[in-house]
Amino acid sequence: MQDDDRIAKILSTIKKIEDSNLSVREYFDQNIVPFTRPQYYIHRKTLRKYGEEGLRDKRASGNNTKLTQRIKDYIIPVVTENRSISSSQLQSRIQNQFDINISQSNLNNFRASATLTRLPLPPIKECEQQKSGGGEILTALSFFTHITDLYTQTIIERMNEVRESSLFKQNENIPQDNPDYRQQGKFTSEYNQLESVRENRFKSIDDKILTKNLSTMNIFTMSEKTIFRYNLALLCLPLVTSNGKSSRVNRVKGNDLAFLCGQNYKDASLERYLQELKYLKISDKLIAATAKFWQDFWQTEFGDETYFICYYIDGNTRPLWSSNRCYKGKVTMLGRVMNCLENVFIHDGKGHPLYFQTFHGHADLGKHALGMLTKLTKLLDSPEAHASVKRILVFDGGGNGVKTLRAFDNSDEYYLTILDDNQVKERKIKHIRPETEYKYGTASLVDCRIELRDSLEKDYIHECRAVIVKWDNGKRSVLITDIPRELLDASEVTKRYFDRWPQQEKQFRDAKSGVNIHRIVGYGKKIEKYDRMDEKHGLLCETITNLNLKLEKPLIKIEAIEEQLAPLYSKERKLREKSEIVDGIRTMNEVESIELQECEKQINKYLRQQKKIENEHKDDFKRLNMCLKEERRIRDKDKVYRIDTELDQIMTCFKMSFINLCSLFLTKCMSHEKYELLTLFESIFQLEGTAFVDSKKKVIELEMNPKEPELMRKLNKGLCILNEMDIHDMHGRAVQFKV
Repeated sequence: MQDDDRIAKILSTIKKIEDSNLSVREYFDQNIVPFTRPQYYIHRKTLRKYGEEGLRDKRASGNNTKLTQRIKDYIIPVVTENRSISSSQLQSRIQNQFDINISQSNLNNFRASATLTRLPLPPIKECEQQKSGGGEILTALSFFTHITDLYTQTIIERMNEVRESSLFKQNENIPQDNPDYRQQGKFTSEYNQLESVRENRFKSIDDKILTKNLSTMNIFTMSEKTIFRYNLALLCLPLVTSNGKSSRVNRVKGNDLAFLCGQNYKDASLERYLQELKYLKISDKLIAATAKFWQDFWQTEFGDETYFICYYIDGNTRPLWSSNRCYKGKVTMLGRVMNCLENVFIHDGKGHPLYFQTFHGHADLGKHALGMLTKLTKLLDSPEAHASVKRILVFDGGGNGVKTLRAFDNSDEYYLTILDDNQVKERKIKHIRPETEYKYGTASLVDCRIELRDSLEKDYIHECRAVIVKWDNGKRSVLITDIPRELLDASEVTKRYFDRWPQQEKQFRDAKSGVNIHRIVGYGKKIEKYDRMDEKHGLLCETITNLNLKLEKPLIKIEAIEEQLAPLYSKERKLREKSEIVDGIRTMNEVESIELQECEKQINKYLRQQKKIENEHKDDFKRLNMCLKEERRIRDKDKVYRIDTELDQIMTCFKMSFINLCSLFLTKCMSHEKYELLTLFESIFQLEGTAFVDSKKKVIELEMNPKEPELMRKLNKGLCILNEMDIHDMHGRAVQFKV
C-alpha cells in the first residue's frame, strides 16, 4: 500500500510538471518537488519503457541480483558488437560504468542464455590499409630528428620536478571547487556562470596556480607514449588548421591527425593538454631545449663557420586586441602604436630560427639582444671550442639606436646594422677612404667613420665604422659596424649584411604567416603598477602645485571674476530660452532683446578682464593649462595589465620546430630548393595517399598531382632520399614513401 502511495505521488507530480507552463528547470526552482530533476527524467524514461509497473520498488520481493535489467541492456549491444570480448574485460567495463562487481560465472551464464557466447578473434591481416597523406613527410622528419622525443623528455622531467615541489604537495589538500555543480565529471552551465569562475578565467597563471590542485591534472596520469602523441599533434597543428590554433582541430582537415599522430584528437583534448602544460610553467625549459637541439643539429648537418658566425636578430610585433590597458609598441603591420607582444628571434647564419623570447610591448634590442645571445651561447656543449669564433649580430634598422650600439662597447660580440636616411648627414662622416669596387655585386663602397648622437643623452657622441654602398642604380645605403677593418673589409661587411634578405628575412617572413607566428595564441593578464607613468603623474602634480603657488594672486583675481560671471551666465541662459530661432535668426520682444544685449556686454567685459590677467603671466598660464590637460589624460593610468606569455611561448616552440623541419626537407631532400611554406602546404603536404601497414613496415603511397609534373618529379627524388634515411615511426616500424 505504501508503494502505491509513492507511485501515485510520482505520477501526480509528473503530471503537474507537464501541465505547467514553466520549463522543467524553472518549475524545480520555484516549487518543492519530492525528487530531484535528474530523477524526474529517470521516472519519465521508466514510464515510457515499462509503464507504472516499472516504478514499483521490487527490492522486497526477493531474488535480488546484481545483474539488473539495466545492466543486461548494457551488455547485449556491447557483446553483439564485439563477440570476441572476454568476460573479464566485460566485468571491468561494467565496474567502470555502474560501479558494480559481477562475477565472471554470472556473466558467462547470462551470455549463454542470450546466445552471446564468446567467439574467437578474427585472424590478423598481414597488411592493413589506412588513409594517409603528404603531411606524413613532416612527421617522418620529426621521427628522424627525434624533436618530439626531446619535447616529451623535457615535459616528463618538468613533471618530476613539480611532483617534488612544495606547491604540489600543498595543493593536494585543496578541496574540489563547488562539488554541487559537478555532474558526472562535467561542468554545468550554472557553474560556468559563477562570479568566481568568470573573474578567474583570464587571470595570470601566477595567480591561478596558487589555487590549482596540480595532482588532479590528467598529464600526471599519462604514459610517455600518450604525451609523445600529444606533442606530435601540436607539432602538426599548422598542417590541420588554417590559423595554427587548436580550436580549429574539429574542422574537416583536423581529422588528418588520425594518421599524422595516431589519434584523432578533438580541440577540447588539445586545449586541456595545453592548459596543463601552462600550469607546469614549462615554456623556459622548452625554449632552452629547442634552441640547444637545433643549434647542435644544424652544426652536425652542415658544419660550423670556422672564424665568423652570423646571428640574425629579428623582431615580430603582434597586435593584442584587448580593451584593457597593456604595454604598447608600434605594430608594423598596422602602422600604429597599440597593445602588443613582441617576439625577438635569433637565427643562425643559414636563417634557421634557434632561440626566441616574448616581451610585453616594445622589445629594446640594446637591453635584451645581448642577454639572449649570452643565454644561447651557454647552451653550446663546449664554449671553449668556440673561444676563437667571432660572433656578429646582424639586425635591421629597427635596432640602430645609439643606446643599442653602446651596449656592444664592452661585449665580445660585434654588431652590423643599417642606418635610416634621416640619420645620414655628410657633416657626420669623416676619415673617408677611396672608393673600392664591391666584389659581390654592382656597387662601389666607401669605408669611413661616422658620428652619431644619442637621442636620450644629447651630449654623448658615438663614433663607429661606416660603409657607404653606392649602388649602380643610383640608390645608396649606409652600413655601420664595430668590426675592425683588419678582420673584414668593406665588401665582406656589405655581403654579410645583405645576405640577410635571402638567408633569413625572406624565409622568416614567409614562415611567420605559414605557421601563424604573427598571431597571439592565448593569454592571461595580471594588473601591476606602472612605475614610469606613476612617476610622470607625480611630477605633473608637483608642477601644477608649484604653478598654482606662483600664480596665486592672479588665480584669486580670476576666481573673483568667475564668481561674478556665474549669475550672468544663468541670466543669459534664461533670456535665450525665452527666444525662438526662425530661419537662423533669434526672435524675441524688444525689452528682452535689450536686456540680453546688456547681459552679453557685461559678460564680455569680465572675460576681457580675465584675459588681461592671463596675458600678464602668459607663459605660466599656458604651461598650467597644458599640465592640467596632460594630468587628466594620464590620470588612473598608473596601472597596466602584464600579459601572461606562457602559453604563447609553448606554442611558438612547436611552430619554430615546424619551420626547421620544413627547412630540413628542402635542404636535405629537395636539393636546397626554394619554396614558400604555402607552396609546401598546397602542393606537397596536402597530397592524398594510402598507407599499407604491417607489424614491421609502413609504406605510404602518395597520389600524384598531374597538374604539377615537374614538382612531382622533384618530389619523387626527394622521397627516395627520405627513404634512405632509415626512418622508424613511434611503433618501431620502418617508414617508406612512394609517389
